[in-house]
Amino acid sequence: MGFFTNRTQMTGQRATDERRQLVVGADEPRTFQRIRPPSPVDRKEPGLSSRMLEGLLLKTLKQEGAMTEQELSDFLCLAPGCFRVELQSLYQRQFIDSAAPMTFDITAKGRELARHYEAEDAYVGPAPVSFEAYCRMVLHQASQGRRLTQEEFDQAFAHLPAPFEMRRMLKEAFNSGQVLLFWGPPGNGKSLWSDSLHALLKDPVLLPHAFEFNNRVVQYYDPAYHKLLPDLMKQEEDAFRNTPNLADRPDRRWLICKAPLVTVGTEFRVEHFEIAFDGKFSAPPHLKANNGIFIFDDLGRQTQDHNMILNQFIYPLEQRETIIKFAGGSSIRAPYRQRLILSTNLNVRTTIDDAFARRLLYQVLVDRPTDDNFKQIIRNVARGQGVTDDALLEEMARKLLYWYKRDGRVIRAADPRNLFRMLDATLDEGQKLSDVLTMDLMERVYRQYPLSLEKDATGYSVTEATEEEFRSSFREEAAKRGVPAERADELAGQALAHFRAQGRFLRPVDAGNLFAMADGARPAEEPLAQFLTPENLAALLEEYPNFTPDDAERMRGAIGLGRK
Repeated sequence: MGFFTNRTQMTGQRATDERRQLVVGADEPRTFQRIRPPSPVDRKEPGLSSRMLEGLLLKTLKQEGAMTEQELSDFLCLAPGCFRVELQSLYQRQFIDSAAPMTFDITAKGRELARHYEAEDAYVGPAPVSFEAYCRMVLHQASQGRRLTQEEFDQAFAHLPAPFEMRRMLKEAFNSGQVLLFWGPPGNGKSLWSDSLHALLKDPVLLPHAFEFNNRVVQYYDPAYHKLLPDLMKQEEDAFRNTPNLADRPDRRWLICKAPLVTVGTEFRVEHFEIAFDGKFSAPPHLKANNGIFIFDDLGRQTQDHNMILNQFIYPLEQRETIIKFAGGSSIRAPYRQRLILSTNLNVRTTIDDAFARRLLYQVLVDRPTDDNFKQIIRNVARGQGVTDDALLEEMARKLLYWYKRDGRVIRAADPRNLFRMLDATLDEGQKLSDVLTMDLMERVYRQYPLSLEKDATGYSVTEATEEEFRSSFREEAAKRGVPAERADELAGQALAHFRAQGRFLRPVDAGNLFAMADGARPAEEPLAQFLTPENLAALLEEYPNFTPDDAERMRGAIGLGRK
């Protein structure tokens, strides 16, 4: 897995062996493939300016106090040979002194100069890499990427109920590197799908603490977006710790991380594409996403015109590079190698202008779950909480769906997770959910759960069904459950008479909803075909929430492209 195992890839000098045998203590020789680039050993190799190194040394001594040459080396993650000339120059010019052998401390004269450097850039920490080295690393890592297989996608999303067509589109979008748009009603997993795509990026990524550009240090590493792999870094450093050649050791200015995951939302503005300055220079979020994923969430809800923001991506997407400005100053060109994911629950037609919309080759609807998917999510979440009683799980899935249909609630994929969080909050110290979970407890939590009625939802065009379409759907649902056709026709007529008396808006989903309610209301040991009598259907119809033409009108309006 080594990204850089020879010096030619970073500096163009003579290549070293890709794999090295090391003797660690008394162990047998073993092989370790270095991941990070080789450590520079003299001031010519890092590609850093003398002025920047001088300022960094002064700021470090001012902040940290007296340090030896080796302590400076450890702090800056840079071999002494890379900064020794600057250190000696500062000593000769009396900006630092040496009160003890090989120990350096800043003088009053040096403090004055350090304050001058701090006014320009207050960064103190590991030495930066050159901007050119950063660019080469981004491009190299991008070239190492591979196309993922459908099998990998199916395995990664096996826990998420989704049709094969959706998984196939995600694979193609992911492998293409093109913009991916998730759209659909809120609470159904758009963020979950985005995070799951990030989990497919398994190869570690190298990124610097900071990079230098024109004597300015730009902080790059951000723990909010970059997750370190400390065990891997320690393993690498331990393997090369005892090698006599310093150039064989890894360059500690680089960090080994998981692929970046950068998420921005309503707070994001056009100026966030610039290199920010608040005493220190900081790379913008989209640059920090290189070799990873950039998620633009809640699209259309920004305080600034979101199309102005989206248009900032057009040039990077077309040219595969981004032009980044220093706040109020010059600009730099950097590689743009990342996957851009957009997410919205607004009307796509009216949210995104044509200049950007034509670049949205992959648009994935993350819709509300079907009844069967909803029940499966309930079972999956419950098992994840340690509930393994299959009979209880089945009853719980049936009952919850029944309550939702009875109360006319919107079904959302996030609801089972939220309900189980509330169930967990009912536990006392030392209790396990599997020991105390009953249907009574679940019903109590369900009644506390915030109400979200289907008739109040927006963003859907509601199709009206004819009576014949209702009868046909009713027959199909009945046949699945072993209800004789003659009795199914009788029950369908009974339901239609009830709906006419209510002045109900008849929907294609009504027949399926009634059967879902019947399935949840029946005793566990009683087959649905036996339970569904005219008397029991009458009771269910009284519970079934009315849906009027006014409700349908209130819901009208496509949520996104092609939504019906």
